[in-house]
Amino acid sequence: MKNKALLVGINKYPNPSNELRGCINDINDMQHYISETNKVYKAENIMVLKDHMATKKNIQDHLNWLLKDIEAGDQILFHYSGHGAQLPTQNHKEELDGKDEIICPYDFDWSPSTTFRDKEFALLFNAIPKDVHFVWISDSCHAEDLSRDPIVQSDTKFRNFAGKPLEANTNFINEPSLLFSPLNLNGVLLSACASNQLSADAYIENRFNGAFTHYLIKQLNTQPKHTPLSVIIKNVNKELSKNGYDQTPQTEGLLSSASFFL
Repeated sequence: MKNKALLVGINKYPNPSNELRGCINDINDMQHYISETNKVYKAENIMVLKDHMATKKNIQDHLNWLLKDIEAGDQILFHYSGHGAQLPTQNHKEELDGKDEIICPYDFDWSPSTTFRDKEFALLFNAIPKDVHFVWISDSCHAEDLSRDPIVQSDTKFRNFAGKPLEANTNFINEPSLLFSPLNLNGVLLSACASNQLSADAYIENRFNGAFTHYLIKQLNTQPKHTPLSVIIKNVNKELSKNGYDQTPQTEGLLSSASFFL
C-alpha cells in the first residue's frame, strides 16, 4: 500500500500586495500531523511545494506524481493553501453562475497558462482508480466549488487574489467540457468555505494560519480516530463561528472516517 501526499503553500507572490502569512504554517502543520502525529505517511512519500516552487507547471507535475502508479487501497492527500479566485467560464451549461473557480499558483497572472481551473482538476481527479482513498483540502476562497483579496481587517486577510476585474478575463480557449463533482470520487473535498465566501488568513494563538486549517487540525487531534468527517467539519464550523470567522467549511464526496487518510 502506498500513501502519498502533496502539500502546496504560497505566502509570497511576486506582487507584495498579494502576500499572505499563514499558508506555509498550514502545510507545515499538516505535514507534522500526517507524518509525526498519525504516522500514516512516510516522509519520503510527502512532497511539499512552497512559495516560488509552487508554479503552475510544478503543481501539475507533482499532481501527476501523486496520481502515478496508485492502486486500490492506496491513500493520497492533496492540500492547497493559498490564493483562490473566479474567472468567467465558456461552459455556461455546466456553470450556472457563469464562473470557474481557480487556485492561483505562484506565477499566476490571469492568463490561461498560469491558471489552475476546476475543470483541470476534474480531468486529473476523475481518473483516480476505484478504491483509492483520496482527500483534497483547499484552504482558499470560494473553495466549495474549488477555488485568498488581501483585505486587511485587524490581523486577518482573505485568500482571494487581487488584480484584474473578473469581467476582463474572457480569453479562455480549449476548455474541457466536463461537469465535475467530487461525488464521483472515492474520496472527499474538504473546502474552507462556501462558494460565495472568503477564507481567512488569520493570527491565531500567537501565529498566522488559515483559520480553516488551524481548526481542522485541532479537531483531528482531539476527536477519536474513527470520527466521521462530517462530524469533524461540523465541529470546525462551530469553532470558526465561535471565534468570529464568517466562513462555512464544506464537505463533498464520500464521508468516511478521518482515519482512512489522516
